[in-house]
Amino acid sequence: MTWTAFIAQFHATGRQKGEGYSAAHFEGMSEREKSRARQMMEERAARGGTTDIDGLRLIGDAGTVERLTTLASEDRRYGVPFAVNRCATLFVLTRDARHLEPLLTLLDDGEDRDAALAAQAIARHPLPKTFAPALAERIRDGRHEVSLIWIVKAWLSAQGIAIWLPDMFDAHLGFIQDVTRRHPADRGTLLGAWRAS
Repeated sequence: MTWTAFIAQFHATGRQKGEGYSAAHFEGMSEREKSRARQMMEERAARGGTTDIDGLRLIGDAGTVERLTTLASEDRRYGVPFAVNRCATLFVLTRDARHLEPLLTLLDDGEDRDAALAAQAIARHPLPKTFAPALAERIRDGRHEVSLIWIVKAWLSAQGIAIWLPDMFDAHLGFIQDVTRRHPADRGTLLGAWRAS
């Protein structure tokens, strides 16, 4: 039954395709079936399939990591959604934060929608403290207002806060709102005070 569910999602279109893959699509699969599903998804990912790239975080292996790493050369061709999903999936599979570093550069994209997409992806993951300075700079510069809430969330992640969890987000919502409402020049004081508290 699981293979049937996977194939239905693999060939889905529109809204159903947009919902992506879940663990339920792969539960109960034999190793042979998982290997075949992985191969199919990797082939589609190589042609720019962002839903399949995202789904690979659930069944990817070392070969997937190698393939997605080589696909970095296609980021420009397939665009920001492809790059964001590729980097985020590599991070999930390896837990190596270096895979998320290209998304910091995408925060500066002139297209607000693309910058926000990168910011949302970064904020969904545990980040090392080394990300904090680059995020703080963007919080203070006044050029990232559209994606600011996600950049603040990412900054909190770099402080060790699991901000992607609803209860953690709720607990820090007041701080996030304080930062986003302040003039950019005043935000550094809030960040510094949070670190000191």
